[in-house]
Amino acid sequence: MPIVYIHGVAVRDEDPALADATKRFREVPWPRIQANLREHLAPVVSDDPDGVPIMRIYWGDLGAHFAWGGRSLISRPRGPQDPDDDEEVADTAEELVAARGEMGATSEQPSPAGRLEEARVRGIERLRETATALRRPLEGFLPTFIGDVMTYVARRGTAEAPGPIPLRVLAGLETAAFAAASREEPLVVITHSMGGQILYDVLTHFLPRLPRYGEIRVDFWCATASQVGFFEELGLFLESDPGHSRATGVLTPQPSSEVLGGWWNVWDHADMLSFRAEGIFAGVDDSPFFVAGSLATDHNAYLDNRDFHRMLAVRVRESLRR
Repeated sequence: MPIVYIHGVAVRDEDPALADATKRFREVPWPRIQANLREHLAPVVSDDPDGVPIMRIYWGDLGAHFAWGGRSLISRPRGPQDPDDDEEVADTAEELVAARGEMGATSEQPSPAGRLEEARVRGIERLRETATALRRPLEGFLPTFIGDVMTYVARRGTAEAPGPIPLRVLAGLETAAFAAASREEPLVVITHSMGGQILYDVLTHFLPRLPRYGEIRVDFWCATASQVGFFEELGLFLESDPGHSRATGVLTPQPSSEVLGGWWNVWDHADMLSFRAEGIFAGVDDSPFFVAGSLATDHNAYLDNRDFHRMLAVRVRESLRR
Protein backbone atom coordinates (compact mmCIF):
# COMPACT_ATOMS: atom_id res chain seq x y z
CA MET A 1 0.00 0.00 0.00
CA PRO A 2 1.60 3.27 -1.03
CA ILE A 3 1.55 6.04 1.55
CA VAL A 4 1.68 9.59 0.20
CA TYR A 5 2.48 12.75 2.15
CA ILE A 6 1.64 16.24 0.85
CA HIS A 7 3.30 19.04 2.81
CA GLY A 8 2.04 22.52 3.66
CA VAL A 9 3.34 26.03 3.03
CA ALA A 10 6.82 27.47 3.55
CA VAL A 11 8.63 24.21 2.77
CA ARG A 12 11.67 24.73 0.55
CA ASP A 13 14.19 21.94 0.11
CA GLU A 14 16.44 24.32 -1.77
CA ASP A 15 16.31 27.28 0.66
CA PRO A 16 18.52 26.84 3.77
CA ALA A 17 17.63 30.34 5.03
CA LEU A 18 13.91 29.55 5.11
CA ALA A 19 14.60 26.16 6.68
CA ASP A 20 16.54 27.93 9.42
CA ALA A 21 13.72 30.45 9.94
CA THR A 22 11.15 27.67 10.39
CA LYS A 23 13.17 25.98 13.13
CA ARG A 24 11.42 28.12 15.75
CA PHE A 25 8.15 26.47 14.62
CA ARG A 26 9.75 23.01 14.86
CA GLU A 27 9.18 22.03 11.28
CA VAL A 28 9.38 18.22 11.16
CA PRO A 29 11.84 17.07 8.46
CA TRP A 30 10.56 14.66 5.85
CA PRO A 31 12.90 11.75 6.83
CA ARG A 32 11.42 11.79 10.35
CA ILE A 33 7.84 11.86 9.03
CA GLN A 34 8.71 9.02 6.68
CA ALA A 35 10.21 6.98 9.53
CA ASN A 36 7.08 7.49 11.69
CA LEU A 37 4.83 6.37 8.85
CA ARG A 38 7.03 3.35 8.21
CA GLU A 39 7.00 2.33 11.88
CA HIS A 40 3.36 2.88 12.76
CA LEU A 41 1.23 2.89 9.62
CA ALA A 42 2.92 0.54 7.15
CA PRO A 43 2.53 -2.61 9.33
CA VAL A 44 -1.21 -1.97 9.68
CA VAL A 45 -1.95 -1.83 5.98
CA SER A 46 0.49 -4.27 4.43
CA ASP A 47 1.95 -7.70 5.09
CA ASP A 48 5.19 -6.32 3.69
CA PRO A 49 5.71 -3.09 5.68
CA ASP A 50 9.36 -2.73 4.66
CA GLY A 51 8.33 -2.78 1.01
CA VAL A 52 5.57 -0.19 1.28
CA PRO A 53 6.37 2.80 -0.95
CA ILE A 54 6.26 5.97 1.19
CA MET A 55 6.54 9.07 -0.95
CA ARG A 56 6.27 12.80 -0.54
CA ILE A 57 4.72 15.04 -3.18
CA TYR A 58 6.91 18.13 -3.01
CA TRP A 59 5.47 21.37 -4.41
CA GLY A 60 7.46 24.01 -2.48
CA ASP A 61 9.50 24.99 -5.55
CA LEU A 62 6.22 25.98 -7.24
CA GLY A 63 5.12 28.21 -4.37
CA ALA A 64 5.75 31.89 -3.72
CA HIS A 65 8.80 33.54 -5.25
CA PHE A 66 9.86 37.14 -4.68
CA ALA A 67 10.52 38.86 -8.01
CA TRP A 68 12.76 41.50 -6.38
CA GLY A 69 14.43 39.16 -3.93
CA GLY A 70 12.24 40.18 -0.99
CA ARG A 71 12.91 43.91 -1.32
CA SER A 72 9.40 44.67 -0.06
CA LEU A 73 10.30 43.12 3.30
CA ILE A 74 11.30 45.99 5.57
CA SER A 75 13.66 44.01 7.81
CA ARG A 76 15.88 42.98 4.91
CA PRO A 77 18.91 45.17 4.12
CA ARG A 78 18.82 46.81 0.73
CA GLY A 79 22.54 46.42 0.17
CA PRO A 80 25.48 48.85 0.22
CA GLN A 81 25.23 49.55 -3.51
CA ASP A 82 21.61 50.67 -3.33
CA PRO A 83 21.46 54.46 -3.86
CA ASP A 84 18.35 54.67 -1.70
CA ASP A 85 20.48 53.77 1.34
CA ASP A 86 22.70 56.79 0.75
CA GLU A 87 19.68 59.00 0.18
CA GLU A 88 18.11 57.90 3.44
CA VAL A 89 21.30 58.62 5.39
CA ALA A 90 21.65 61.98 3.65
CA ASP A 91 18.03 62.91 4.40
CA THR A 92 18.52 62.15 8.10
CA ALA A 93 21.74 64.19 8.21
CA GLU A 94 20.13 67.12 6.42
CA GLU A 95 17.21 67.11 8.85
CA LEU A 96 19.60 67.18 11.79
CA VAL A 97 21.70 70.02 10.34
CA ALA A 98 18.61 72.04 9.52
CA ALA A 99 17.25 71.53 13.01
CA ARG A 100 20.53 72.65 14.56
CA GLY A 101 20.61 75.74 12.37
CA GLU A 102 17.07 76.71 13.27
CA MET A 103 17.83 76.40 16.97
CA GLY A 104 21.06 78.38 16.89
CA ALA A 105 23.41 75.44 17.38
CA THR A 106 27.14 75.71 16.56
CA SER A 107 29.49 72.94 15.51
CA GLU A 108 31.50 73.34 18.74
CA GLN A 109 28.76 73.61 21.29
CA PRO A 110 25.20 72.64 20.42
CA SER A 111 22.45 74.57 22.13
CA PRO A 112 20.12 72.77 24.56
CA ALA A 113 17.52 72.66 21.80
CA GLY A 114 20.10 71.17 19.43
CA ARG A 115 21.05 68.50 21.95
CA LEU A 116 17.40 67.61 22.36
CA GLU A 117 17.04 67.30 18.60
CA GLU A 118 20.10 65.03 18.43
CA ALA A 119 18.64 62.86 21.17
CA ARG A 120 15.32 62.71 19.30
CA VAL A 121 17.00 61.58 16.09
CA ARG A 122 19.06 58.97 17.95
CA GLY A 123 15.88 57.76 19.66
CA ILE A 124 14.13 57.39 16.32
CA GLU A 125 17.08 55.42 14.96
CA ARG A 126 17.09 53.10 18.00
CA LEU A 127 13.33 52.64 17.64
CA ARG A 128 13.74 51.78 13.99
CA GLU A 129 16.48 49.27 14.77
CA THR A 130 14.37 47.65 17.50
CA ALA A 131 11.30 47.41 15.25
CA THR A 132 13.41 45.91 12.47
CA ALA A 133 14.88 43.34 14.87
CA LEU A 134 11.37 42.35 15.95
CA ARG A 135 10.15 42.08 12.35
CA ARG A 136 13.12 40.10 11.05
CA PRO A 137 12.23 36.62 12.42
CA LEU A 138 8.62 36.94 11.28
CA GLU A 139 9.61 38.22 7.87
CA GLY A 140 11.91 35.26 7.51
CA PHE A 141 8.85 33.00 7.46
CA LEU A 142 5.45 34.71 7.41
CA PRO A 143 5.57 36.30 3.91
CA THR A 144 6.42 32.92 2.36
CA PHE A 145 3.65 31.30 4.42
CA ILE A 146 1.04 33.78 3.18
CA GLY A 147 2.61 33.94 -0.27
CA ASP A 148 2.28 30.19 -0.84
CA VAL A 149 -1.44 30.32 -0.06
CA MET A 150 -1.99 33.31 -2.36
CA THR A 151 0.15 31.80 -5.12
CA TYR A 152 -1.76 28.52 -5.04
CA VAL A 153 -5.20 30.16 -5.10
CA ALA A 154 -4.21 32.57 -7.88
CA ARG A 155 -2.46 29.99 -10.08
CA ARG A 156 -4.19 26.67 -9.44
CA GLY A 157 -6.13 27.02 -12.69
CA THR A 158 -9.07 24.81 -13.61
CA ALA A 159 -9.53 21.38 -15.14
CA GLU A 160 -9.36 23.03 -18.58
CA ALA A 161 -5.96 24.55 -17.74
CA PRO A 162 -4.56 23.08 -14.50
CA GLY A 163 -1.93 25.10 -12.67
CA PRO A 164 1.54 23.76 -11.84
CA ILE A 165 0.77 22.70 -8.26
CA PRO A 166 -2.35 20.62 -9.08
CA LEU A 167 -0.45 19.03 -11.98
CA ARG A 168 2.44 18.12 -9.65
CA VAL A 169 0.03 16.53 -7.16
CA LEU A 170 -1.88 14.68 -9.89
CA ALA A 171 1.37 13.27 -11.27
CA GLY A 172 2.44 12.10 -7.82
CA LEU A 173 -0.92 10.49 -7.10
CA GLU A 174 -0.84 8.80 -10.51
CA THR A 175 2.51 7.21 -9.64
CA ALA A 176 1.20 6.14 -6.23
CA ALA A 177 -2.00 4.72 -7.74
CA PHE A 178 0.08 2.64 -10.17
CA ALA A 179 2.11 1.28 -7.24
CA ALA A 180 -1.08 0.53 -5.31
CA ALA A 181 -2.52 -1.41 -8.24
CA SER A 182 0.74 -3.29 -8.73
CA ARG A 183 0.82 -4.34 -5.08
CA GLU A 184 -2.96 -4.85 -4.93
CA GLU A 185 -3.08 -2.57 -1.91
CA PRO A 186 -4.99 0.63 -1.05
CA LEU A 187 -3.66 4.17 -1.31
CA VAL A 188 -3.40 6.32 1.83
CA VAL A 189 -2.67 10.07 1.73
CA ILE A 190 -1.62 12.25 4.66
CA THR A 191 -1.69 16.00 4.17
CA HIS A 192 -0.43 18.77 6.40
CA SER A 193 -1.92 22.26 6.56
CA MET A 194 -2.23 23.77 3.05
CA GLY A 195 -1.63 20.35 1.55
CA GLY A 196 -5.20 19.52 2.61
CA GLN A 197 -6.72 22.33 0.55
CA ILE A 198 -4.67 21.31 -2.47
CA LEU A 199 -5.80 17.69 -2.21
CA TYR A 200 -9.44 18.73 -1.70
CA ASP A 201 -9.38 20.73 -4.94
CA VAL A 202 -7.79 17.75 -6.70
CA LEU A 203 -10.42 15.32 -5.39
CA THR A 204 -13.46 17.50 -6.00
CA HIS A 205 -12.56 19.44 -9.15
CA PHE A 206 -9.62 18.09 -11.11
CA LEU A 207 -10.04 14.31 -10.85
CA PRO A 208 -13.74 14.22 -11.79
CA ARG A 209 -13.01 16.33 -14.89
CA LEU A 210 -9.75 14.80 -16.09
CA PRO A 211 -10.38 11.25 -17.40
CA ARG A 212 -6.67 10.61 -17.96
CA TYR A 213 -6.28 10.35 -14.17
CA GLY A 214 -9.22 7.97 -13.82
CA GLU A 215 -7.15 5.29 -12.08
CA ILE A 216 -6.54 7.47 -9.03
CA ARG A 217 -8.56 6.67 -5.93
CA VAL A 218 -7.50 7.68 -2.42
CA ASP A 219 -8.72 4.96 -0.06
CA PHE A 220 -8.02 6.98 3.07
CA TRP A 221 -7.14 10.64 3.60
CA CYS A 222 -5.85 12.10 6.86
CA ALA A 223 -5.91 15.91 6.86
CA THR A 224 -3.74 17.13 9.72
CA ALA A 225 -3.76 20.77 10.87
CA SER A 226 -5.72 21.72 7.76
CA GLN A 227 -7.82 24.71 6.84
CA VAL A 228 -10.23 22.73 4.65
CA GLY A 229 -13.27 23.66 6.74
CA PHE A 230 -12.15 27.30 6.88
CA PHE A 231 -11.67 27.51 3.10
CA GLU A 232 -15.09 25.98 2.50
CA GLU A 233 -16.73 28.47 4.85
CA LEU A 234 -15.15 31.26 2.81
CA GLY A 235 -16.12 29.66 -0.50
CA LEU A 236 -12.52 29.47 -1.70
CA PHE A 237 -12.54 26.02 -3.31
CA LEU A 238 -13.11 25.55 -7.02
CA GLU A 239 -16.24 23.54 -6.22
CA SER A 240 -17.51 25.67 -3.32
CA ASP A 241 -21.26 26.15 -3.67
CA PRO A 242 -23.20 28.94 -1.89
CA GLY A 243 -26.08 26.49 -1.67
CA HIS A 244 -24.10 24.65 1.02
CA SER A 245 -24.28 26.77 4.15
CA ARG A 246 -25.88 27.13 7.55
CA ALA A 247 -28.47 29.41 5.97
CA THR A 248 -29.65 26.67 3.63
CA GLY A 249 -29.11 23.86 6.13
CA VAL A 250 -27.31 21.80 3.46
CA LEU A 251 -23.91 20.33 4.31
CA THR A 252 -21.16 20.16 1.71
CA PRO A 253 -20.95 16.57 0.43
CA GLN A 254 -17.71 14.68 0.76
CA PRO A 255 -15.68 14.08 -2.38
CA SER A 256 -17.19 11.33 -4.52
CA SER A 257 -16.67 7.77 -3.35
CA GLU A 258 -15.15 7.14 -6.77
CA VAL A 259 -12.11 9.18 -5.74
CA LEU A 260 -12.12 8.98 -1.91
CA GLY A 261 -12.81 6.37 0.74
CA GLY A 262 -12.35 7.44 4.38
CA TRP A 263 -11.53 10.98 5.48
CA TRP A 264 -10.21 11.94 8.92
CA ASN A 265 -9.77 15.63 9.71
CA VAL A 266 -7.68 16.14 12.86
CA TRP A 267 -7.00 19.43 14.67
CA ASP A 268 -5.64 20.75 17.96
CA HIS A 269 -7.24 23.37 20.22
CA ALA A 270 -3.84 25.04 20.66
CA ASP A 271 -3.05 25.02 16.94
CA MET A 272 -4.43 28.34 15.70
CA LEU A 273 -3.97 27.26 12.08
CA SER A 274 -6.09 24.10 12.26
CA PHE A 275 -9.85 24.06 11.73
CA ARG A 276 -12.83 21.75 12.17
CA ALA A 277 -14.62 20.15 9.23
CA GLU A 278 -17.55 18.61 11.17
CA GLY A 279 -20.78 20.50 10.66
CA ILE A 280 -19.55 21.72 7.28
CA PHE A 281 -18.92 18.47 5.38
CA ALA A 282 -21.34 15.57 5.52
CA GLY A 283 -19.99 12.41 7.12
CA VAL A 284 -16.42 13.53 7.75
CA ASP A 285 -14.59 11.91 10.67
CA ASP A 286 -13.52 15.02 12.56
CA SER A 287 -11.71 14.98 15.89
CA PRO A 288 -9.24 16.91 18.07
CA PHE A 289 -5.82 15.67 19.07
CA PHE A 290 -3.98 17.23 21.99
CA VAL A 291 -0.34 17.60 20.98
CA ALA A 292 0.82 19.22 24.24
CA GLY A 293 3.26 21.58 22.58
CA SER A 294 3.00 25.36 22.36
CA LEU A 295 1.20 27.92 20.24
CA ALA A 296 4.34 28.26 18.14
CA THR A 297 5.01 24.54 17.62
CA ASP A 298 1.64 22.77 17.71
CA HIS A 299 0.97 23.30 14.00
CA ASN A 300 3.76 20.85 13.15
CA ALA A 301 3.89 18.70 16.26
CA TYR A 302 1.32 16.12 15.12
CA LEU A 303 3.78 14.75 12.58
CA ASP A 304 6.39 13.93 15.20
CA ASN A 305 4.04 12.56 17.86
CA ARG A 306 3.98 8.79 18.34
CA ASP A 307 0.46 8.80 19.79
CA PHE A 308 -0.82 10.63 16.74
CA HIS A 309 0.72 8.07 14.40
CA ARG A 310 -0.75 5.23 16.47
CA MET A 311 -4.18 6.87 16.28
CA LEU A 312 -3.74 7.34 12.53
CA ALA A 313 -2.96 3.63 12.16
CA VAL A 314 -6.14 2.72 14.07
CA ARG A 315 -8.26 5.07 11.93
CA VAL A 316 -6.84 3.62 8.70
CA ARG A 317 -7.33 0.03 9.84
CA GLU A 318 -10.96 0.66 10.82
CA SER A 319 -11.70 2.50 7.59
CA LEU A 320 -10.20 -0.19 5.38
CA ARG A 321 -12.17 -2.88 7.24
CA ARG A 322 -15.39 -1.02 6.49
